[in-house]
Amino acid sequence: MGLKEKLQRLNDSKTSGQIDWGLRTIEWQNAVEAVLSEVKNWFEPYIKSGLFHVVEVEKSISEENMGTYTTTQLEFEFDAFRLVFEPMGRNILGAIGRIDVYLRGRKTDKYVLVLLETEEGNTKWVLSTFSDKSVRIEFNKVNMERLIEDWIDQNTI
Repeated sequence: MGLKEKLQRLNDSKTSGQIDWGLRTIEWQNAVEAVLSEVKNWFEPYIKSGLFHVVEVEKSISEENMGTYTTTQLEFEFDAFRLVFEPMGRNILGAIGRIDVYLRGRKTDKYVLVLLETEEGNTKWVLSTFSDKSVRIEFNKVNMERLIEDWIDQNTI
């Protein structure tokens, strides 16, 4: 094999392994929209009864290689509290992406919702404290309601 063929093979292998950042951005935006929609569905009874008020905010995120894109930030208002689901980005070390979950004004108690790839090649969302990301709990309605109850108990007299 001559130099030209070797160079061509190197070039071909380089271009076939390139990341489609546009597609990656769209996939991340879709993942965020899907999980936030699921959360809204969990809390639909509270929304309908007026116990939660939903606020959706467009958030702009800038990431290396992905550029600047927009996604939705979801907030639930109840009493004097505002529960925030704030997407932080797709290019997260050790995860596919991250959404911070916190009560506005109390970010020290925040949790991170991370999208992980399973051994089977699927994805799943897990919740962990910001201070110790090795402790992970399943992200579901029951665990989210417990977290909100704990926050209310910790922040009311």
